[in-house]
Amino acid sequence: MKAVCLDTRVLSGFLKGKQIALDLIDNFQSKKFEIYTTTANISEFYMGMFKTNILSEKKIKEIDKFFKTLHPRPIDYNTGFLAGKLYSTELKGQEIGWRDTFIAASVLLNGQIIITSNYKHFERINDLEVIKYY
Repeated sequence: MKAVCLDTRVLSGFLKGKQIALDLIDNFQSKKFEIYTTTANISEFYMGMFKTNILSEKKIKEIDKFFKTLHPRPIDYNTGFLAGKLYSTELKGQEIGWRDTFIAASVLLNGQIIITSNYKHFERINDLEVIKYY
């Protein structure tokens, strides 16, 4: 089964009911893709939400349930190893942020396709198929 990773803004768009996010996800689901995210994306999402101080306990439980349905890929040894390698070889120290480096490594290990609004960050990585999200 092919798999596609949803980056943070796509997750946010989906949770807000934005049609472009809903249509993108529906398109991949109709093609029998597994839809997933990473623990780094979940961290980014919650960083933004807690920073704005708009989360109630009820909303946190709803979001938590949603994220668990996406079977988030963890940052494990293999992801850490590959993130370090990417940073030092393909990216050659060009900063895309440590979270995006870990997200890219996770995507390479889990299907090689990501839907993201950070196209410029991820396009530098060989073997990664990057789909723009607006």
